Amino acid sequence: MIKEESGGIVLEFAGFWRRFAAFAIDAVVLSVVSSIFVPFHHLGYIRLWNPDILGGISDWFILPQIILFNLITLIIVIGYFVIFWAWRGQTPGKIVMNIRVIRPDSSDITFPVAFLRYLGYIISAVPLFFGFIWIAFDKQKQGFHDKIAGTFVVIVPQPKIKATNTSPKVVEA
Repeated sequence: MIKEESGGIVLEFAGFWRRFAAFAIDAVVLSVVSSIFVPFHHLGYIRLWNPDILGGISDWFILPQIILFNLITLIIVIGYFVIFWAWRGQTPGKIVMNIRVIRPDSSDITFPVAFLRYLGYIISAVPLFFGFIWIAFDKQKQGFHDKIAGTFVVIVPQPKIKATNTSPKVVEA
């Protein structure tokens, strides 16, 4: 757990499964967003002309389109994570799972830290996703990307509501 100095609130680190569920939700959101902005991405390419004309030459025109669509998708994915993390510390998946990305002093992360954290995602994924699996075994529930960026993912504390006595008073006449 991490303590917030100013308010005395104890924050609980978010575990592997909660973070995995948040990432799965984000993957669905990104899939929908990508299919809207890059509608032909699922086809892999758009043929500029009939492929039977001049046999295989049209393949030379397909490669730039594939590169373009993949570049647009990459920009959408990086933008999604970096903007949401820097803006509010939460992607839509993290909002649903009630978790947040913070700095060691409980402050929000900045754009450079968010971008560094995204680069850490790549490093976490390269060795068979071991950098993400590490979250389950780490004492502070940090993946490689968290350690690289110096971030923590915590469960957002719920405000405690005090119940007031709202029962109607009986007045005798």
